[in-house]
Amino acid sequence: MGFADYLQIPLFQRAMLAALIAGGTLSLLGVVIVTLNLTVIRFALMHVGLLGAAIGLGLGTSPLAGALVAIGVGSLLLGPWSDRMKMDTGLAGALFMTGSMALAFLLFYKAGVPAMEAFALFTGNLLALAPEELRFILGLGIVIVLCFAVFYREIQLALYNQDLAESLGLPVAAVRNGLLFLTGLAIGLAIRVVGALLIDALILLPGLSALSVARDLRQALILASLFGIVAAVGGFSISLFFDVPTGPTITLVGVTILGIIAVAKGR
Repeated sequence: MGFADYLQIPLFQRAMLAALIAGGTLSLLGVVIVTLNLTVIRFALMHVGLLGAAIGLGLGTSPLAGALVAIGVGSLLLGPWSDRMKMDTGLAGALFMTGSMALAFLLFYKAGVPAMEAFALFTGNLLALAPEELRFILGLGIVIVLCFAVFYREIQLALYNQDLAESLGLPVAAVRNGLLFLTGLAIGLAIRVVGALLIDALILLPGLSALSVARDLRQALILASLFGIVAAVGGFSISLFFDVPTGPTITLVGVTILGIIAVAKGR
């Protein structure tokens, strides 16, 4: 079966569209993560998702639904909790990470929850997306783009000059916490698309590549979106052509983009 034949099948059409949307929109949040040095946050929310999956299995519901709910709640609490405790957000994320992992393993032991079924979320499968999941990806993508378009100046100040933003009366903490919440939702979706262990392929790598060459935030966002699309759509296409897993292939394309940029800058 040729590549064009695959794209005649609704399953593969849905996967391709999901790769296009996720790559072009979730990658915008990578710029935020890198700029605010919040790389530990993605690990914290992944472990919160593991705890949610364990709770979902313990309650007899979908582990993916439990993971998404836990990640959403965790991303809502992380920013305000770190503000209340007057603690660096990265340090608060580390506490969330270790605490969630400990609770998840206690639940595995005491409730007899099958740990391997919860850890299966960490693999992801772009071809297993249901139509409603594609609609959710599209909805979140639209929300992310609208937030950056409508609140561009507020986000720019919150990322690069928080003192000036506060002196102008801008709610810096609210902007940051809103971005953290969107990041949490994006991580939940990335788990479904490429798996938790490969989240960086859709979120972090495009943002890191863009910030390596961009001269301002606007250019960084545009480049991050382009790099994300190339990684997601290109990786998915290559996986179909060579019959290899989609998640690792998408990740390798993202790594290749970053490597090419690093070599070009070195020269």
